[in-house]
Amino acid sequence: MFKKSFPQNNFESITPTKIKGVYEVYTGNQIYYYMPEAEVILYGSIIAKGGINLTRESTVSKIAKKMATLPLDDAFKIGNGKTTVVEFMDPNCYHCRQAYNFFSKRKDVTIYVFFFPLSQDSDRKIRHIFCARDKLKTYEDVMAGKLDNNAPLNICTDKKVDETVKTHRRLASQTGISATPLFYIKGQVVDGFEAGAIEKLLKD
Repeated sequence: MFKKSFPQNNFESITPTKIKGVYEVYTGNQIYYYMPEAEVILYGSIIAKGGINLTRESTVSKIAKKMATLPLDDAFKIGNGKTTVVEFMDPNCYHCRQAYNFFSKRKDVTIYVFFFPLSQDSDRKIRHIFCARDKLKTYEDVMAGKLDNNAPLNICTDKKVDETVKTHRRLASQTGISATPLFYIKGQVVDGFEAGAIEKLLKD
């Protein structure tokens, strides 16, 4: 019925919601709703009693399943702690830098970073990191803001760097990432830098 009414709309899944006659349509990076009886699509969030955002909960759950299968060998690895943290981030994102400061003080985590540039400058900084001889030190300099304000960057022509950047973009798209930062810790997704929620997961 959906394909007949909206043949141009691609989707990954269609599932019934708790609301009779309303179905959740998941495109792979967005959720909207379909009412077959009225043959209409509804955009927006469904909010339950108590202010619970059911749309966000469903989105996060779907992202968590995908993050559980990410190829960590393709990520930028930081640390050797007992707890694994997977992160999608942009080096110019303010909250990503807050998260960097938070995790840089901890020795109990291993962070697997997937870069998701939201601007051309972010893309250049990511390439600068991967082109560097000491990638970790260069990453720390970028996240500390030492390469802001049009600082000179080393953008090499290494095909491996280009492939790595493309891989990170592809994995972000496949996972449904639209904003940064986003974390996957112990089977749970934390959407944004919520220090309290992250701290609780790390302690549990």
